[in-house]
Amino acid sequence: MTLHEQIKSFYTALGQNDDEALQTFRHYFPNDYDLNELTHDMASDFISHNPSLNHALLIGVNIGKSVATAVRPKLLSAKFSEEIGYYAQRQLGYLPQEQLCLALLDAQLNVIGWETLFVGSLTNVQASPREIFQSVLRANALGFMIIHNHPSGNLMPSDSDIRFSQRLKLLGEQMEIPLFDSFIVTRDSYWSLSENNQLKSIK
Repeated sequence: MTLHEQIKSFYTALGQNDDEALQTFRHYFPNDYDLNELTHDMASDFISHNPSLNHALLIGVNIGKSVATAVRPKLLSAKFSEEIGYYAQRQLGYLPQEQLCLALLDAQLNVIGWETLFVGSLTNVQASPREIFQSVLRANALGFMIIHNHPSGNLMPSDSDIRFSQRLKLLGEQMEIPLFDSFIVTRDSYWSLSENNQLKSIK
């Protein structure tokens, strides 16, 4: 939808004569980029024609500018397993139930998102590849890591932990959304399946 159409929709939704309102709007802002060069005096003159609605419109424009330039914060670097492992320990290591978290990565391997996707019981958590990849795609992330805790204190991955991680890695390779690592954490330590050569793709 063009800016012209969006402005028209704005006034129509508020019960205004959209043609008249558009004419006033284009008198002050004949080009779309004029909104980026808005002065205080120009804003005041424009608002004076319809104080409530025109003021609301300019507030909406400023909100749009803020949203357009907003980026996900970089939480930490994922280039080193230790950094992720210790961070994951602090987030999950003490929890009484198993949880599976997703670390979303950008092209520089920075963690730009950390989401708890599944919460289970004391001994297991059921996870769905579909929901994992939906979250990665929604964030427009380059790739991801998965992390889950073992409240029992047993750091070693189970056979099902390894199989699930290998399955995600294979699916990620097929979709060009790589799984970089799969971590297990306890209160005392962490285990990286990548570091321990347990992420080789199943065929």
